[in-house]
Amino acid sequence: MSKKNLYFRVIAILIASGSYAQVAVDVNMNVKHIVGNKSEFDRNKYITLHAPLVESEWPNQNMQETFLTNYDVYLGRSNGLLPWHASTIKEDANKPGWPDVNEIKRKSADVKTSYANNTFVHKFENRNDLMIGGQKGNYPTSNNISTCCGITPWKYANNEASAEFYAHFIKEAFGTGGTTGEPKPKYLEVINEPFVHANDMNTTNAKISEFHSAVAKRVKQLNPDILVGGFTAAHPQHVSNNFDHWNKNWKTFIDIAGADMDFFSFHLYDVQKKGTNIRTYRAGSNTEAIFDMIESYSVLKLGKVVPFNISEYGYFTPDLDGTDYTKERDWYNLRSFSSIMMQLMEKPDVIIKSMPFMLLKANWWSPPADQPADAKYPYRLFRQKKELAGGQGDEWVYTELVKFYQLWSDVKGTRVDTQAADMDTQVDAYINGKKMHLILNNLEHHSETIDLNLIDSENNPIENIKIKHLYENNGIPVLKETTHTAALDEVEIGREATMILEYTFKNDVLIDESSTESKIYADKYLQSINSGQANTFKFKTSELSKTAYGELILRLGVGRDHPTGNGAFVFPKVYFNDTEIDIPFDWRGYDQKSRDRFFGVLEIPVPYELIDPTLTPDNIVKVVFPNGGGHISSVVLQKFDFSSDIRKNGTLGIESNYTKTRFSLYPNPVTETVKIKGINSLPVTVEIFDLSGKSLAKHPVSGAKNSVDVSNLKPGTYIMKVSDEKHNEKIKFLKK
Repeated sequence: MSKKNLYFRVIAILIASGSYAQVAVDVNMNVKHIVGNKSEFDRNKYITLHAPLVESEWPNQNMQETFLTNYDVYLGRSNGLLPWHASTIKEDANKPGWPDVNEIKRKSADVKTSYANNTFVHKFENRNDLMIGGQKGNYPTSNNISTCCGITPWKYANNEASAEFYAHFIKEAFGTGGTTGEPKPKYLEVINEPFVHANDMNTTNAKISEFHSAVAKRVKQLNPDILVGGFTAAHPQHVSNNFDHWNKNWKTFIDIAGADMDFFSFHLYDVQKKGTNIRTYRAGSNTEAIFDMIESYSVLKLGKVVPFNISEYGYFTPDLDGTDYTKERDWYNLRSFSSIMMQLMEKPDVIIKSMPFMLLKANWWSPPADQPADAKYPYRLFRQKKELAGGQGDEWVYTELVKFYQLWSDVKGTRVDTQAADMDTQVDAYINGKKMHLILNNLEHHSETIDLNLIDSENNPIENIKIKHLYENNGIPVLKETTHTAALDEVEIGREATMILEYTFKNDVLIDESSTESKIYADKYLQSINSGQANTFKFKTSELSKTAYGELILRLGVGRDHPTGNGAFVFPKVYFNDTEIDIPFDWRGYDQKSRDRFFGVLEIPVPYELIDPTLTPDNIVKVVFPNGGGHISSVVLQKFDFSSDIRKNGTLGIESNYTKTRFSLYPNPVTETVKIKGINSLPVTVEIFDLSGKSLAKHPVSGAKNSVDVSNLKPGTYIMKVSDEKHNEKIKFLKK
């Protein structure tokens, strides 16, 4: 998704006649969007299944083949492979506490033979970038290893002893495909979510980090082609305890093990808090803040951005775990899958792999003591018919989660430039010959009407448009497919829904322009916010070279307490090379009130011409908050260099408001009096509502007097309805 949807000095959410009005979306069909050197939709990176190539839980071979090929799905992750084989290895009789390497070789030969004989799966090797990972049992503790098959229990002597098993097993148990053995894994996550188990393992985060380094070094000595990473964080909460969580977790890990990691790995989950209806969402500004902070510290500490592996993401519903199968739970995951994945799709240069979390049958799972004995693992691609109320029989069928793959089954091609007028409308588009896939995702909790503006399509007739719309109806996921033979000016997308429009044009779409995106990181991060005091950040001028046309976004990571009472979020003043720039009063996603603290990125447009290539050695950003508390977690410049003036034919842009509106408000945010632009001699009526829809004030306004006194309103967000004889618009504004 292109970030240009965030560039408005005034973010207006328009509501007409009681329903939300259109959100404009521009698609520059002829403009390739390049991030780093990436511009293609990599299905092997995004359309993935949490399962390895050799997996016994497919209902049958026909279903396995049909699923993988019809929906064009790629594999896989296995967190059970390493622990299982470790349990079958004896202790070295001559080296206590170390695995018997000869035993590893013997067992590995059996693994290769078994794979060679399983000829059915060989045809899927091109879909298998295997990711394996250890569990806490692979970590050397005072406890014995959980062994099987009559093997006498023993325990690892130290980090290096455990690393020896990792390195030799990976070297010996895999081949190059076919009869040589399963292709060697491409990725190793050293341990799955270890820091949350540090106390159980009687260790510390620092010692777990040292273990990661030991494993990485030994594994790459014997297997130089594998990528090793960690620490596979369960719930990245950088801001917790005033960033103490960051210091004890990510900073500790990067300081100790970062130099030995080929990638950093973590999990992203929307969560419904147990015993409540409170939901916390990752999609939006929070995810951006997580990434920007890790990236910024990586650059400062290691001199580079370390790539990311998001090996699990989805929706965690502890109150629904242990209950009977429900389609409602599947819907929560479906909405999270697309929302989170579309943010990962924005980062193709640093994402090496990502995986929506669902297993196959998960028959290996045993419910914990606080759940019914017959409870099933909730996050599965397959269920038995009898699990759903009214169903009968043991036959395995798809859960509703298959709709994720059905929705995304055909997306491929070259990414092109897109913009949306509302930052809560995620948008992306890919061109493949005569076809374009336009992807829309709605982060709002209400439906939206999307106004479509396809730029550079006038001389290439549309033959048809196939639409897949994944939405919920009374909590049940619905995937509706329709076909249209004429161009569409607008579409309606459901609340928290995803829509993919497949356009087929008469001719191949010509892509002859480009937008090249890059990031530049400040000289510091994690700075305390003190009332009225400027925090100064430097950006190397040598990294800020620019073309004749482009756009610039300042990404300001902020972590601080929520305003108390009816207080509004306090925005800073920001200066770029001593020029004050306007601050949008919105951010991606929801208000984060369900989180203990706000932690997100404010995406602030900077006029491209303010980049000064003559400043030596740095361009300067200053940030001043009027009140103290919390931290600036990261400051990053996101730069888009254009091959030409690609904005000239669009409705949107960094310097423009939404052109389909008649009225606008200024200043916004406002302290006492707000003025209305667009009033002529006709009488106009103004009505002010709070966000619940309650009317607070109503009075006429004329062209001679175009101002409204709002000084009596409490600080917060309101909606002003402005009406004349022909227009009826509602505009969100912030009262400071």
